[in-house]
Amino acid sequence: MERSDFAGLIERFDELRAQGRGYLEVWGGAVFPLLTLGFAGSAAVVHLVTDEDVISLLVADEPADADAEVLVLDDPAEFTADFILNLERAWLVVEDFVRTGDPGRAGEWRELQ
Repeated sequence: MERSDFAGLIERFDELRAQGRGYLEVWGGAVFPLLTLGFAGSAAVVHLVTDEDVISLLVADEPADADAEVLVLDDPAEFTADFILNLERAWLVVEDFVRTGDPGRAGEWRELQ
């Protein structure tokens, strides 16, 4: 796992975007909260981990046209359209989280059961 400052995070995101898919983990200063961004093409999913047992998905402002497969860690995973964000919107969520440390500003989170 590679750690970096915000400039390094931007550089890594740009590298992954150039490859067409990727996965990033962003900490808010401590172990939790942890925000993850997984994407393939323009489809992205954002997870929020608030403790060892609580993981939530960011609900899309407007559901995508179809389900999509994005990376989670190193493996592709299928997500329903309700959680598929446009990559640019997902990146704005990451940027805001890095600046504020507040994942609640991103929108509605749905806890995984």
